Amino acid sequence: MRTLKACAWSFVLGALCIPALVVSVLMLPWIPLVGRAAEFVGRLGAQWMGVEIPPRRSGRWFDWQQFYHLIVQLLISAACFAAWTALGFTAGVLVIAPFVPKAEFSFGEWSTTNRPLIFLTCWLAAALLVALLVGINRLLVVASTALTRLALSPSAEELAASRTTLIDAFSGERRRIERELHDGPQQYLTALKLNLAAAKLQAPSEALPALADAEHNASLALASLRATVRGIAPQVLFDAGLIPALDELLAHSGLETELHVDGPERSVDETTALLAYHAVAEALTNASKHGAATEAMVRVSFGDMLRLDIVDNGTGPALSSTTNAAATAGAGTGLAGLRERAAALGGTLNFAAAHDAAAGERGGRLLLELPLKEAE
Repeated sequence: MRTLKACAWSFVLGALCIPALVVSVLMLPWIPLVGRAAEFVGRLGAQWMGVEIPPRRSGRWFDWQQFYHLIVQLLISAACFAAWTALGFTAGVLVIAPFVPKAEFSFGEWSTTNRPLIFLTCWLAAALLVALLVGINRLLVVASTALTRLALSPSAEELAASRTTLIDAFSGERRRIERELHDGPQQYLTALKLNLAAAKLQAPSEALPALADAEHNASLALASLRATVRGIAPQVLFDAGLIPALDELLAHSGLETELHVDGPERSVDETTALLAYHAVAEALTNASKHGAATEAMVRVSFGDMLRLDIVDNGTGPALSSTTNAAATAGAGTGLAGLRERAAALGGTLNFAAAHDAAAGERGGRLLLELPLKEAE
């Protein structure tokens, strides 16, 4: 099937050779428009062959990548045209040649009048030419697709900028959700608690247990919502900075924690600060839920890189228990997302066992390093 697709696309490229060449010459002053049309055709051919090429942002008017792609595709189209004209036409002539009434068939110095031999010779030669044509078509289409992907794929810088933009948009969306939860459901739950408290003062004694249960459930819902809001995008992170946000996070972690800051604290952009906050939150959650830790130490270093080192006294990532191993595998999903976000910002995140040979202890250690950009 792929061979048939390659032959079909090669035939299309060969058929477009002369029209494309004429249009390119006649529209030379508007060659960028021809380049855009060639990009459309090239991407269409790649998609036809099952090769997806990521979109890229082309230049406003003249785009060198589109120009290079146009030249390459014109050359490949000319090669396809030559292959179909020479090999395809010759193979077709050889197929119908034995049916032409003729007393003698000659090829160079060799000649014969034997009709079965003429059929065998012509059709065998035609089959060889068709096989050669198919092979050339495959090579030309593979070259066309590969060069299209090479010329039209976004550069590494464009991909990095795109990923950074997505991460920034993701962080902004988190902050928007946090504001809406804070200003909407959280306020309504607070008002509900006040209404229940007021109702308890006026309700008969038999209704007090039900109202007390309702007030308790409202308190649990409010606490859960506040924890969710704090996990999405804590307001203190944007109001006071990373270190006060980490202080608050450690206070609500349920572990005995220590926070050490190396070097003078510097302002950090929101995207980097939010990722650092979530990395610490994920490390503490894993230490508490999956590592059975009771203590954790967080060290923050400011320099050319923002460096966070979180060490706990739990069981660490290397577990012998099947149940605990399954829990760690589930916890790793959050770490995988953090690792991707760190890579998008040009940083690294590693989670491994932390051994203390002198004390005979072990635990988990999460190390995050991010390029430090000043907040705007």
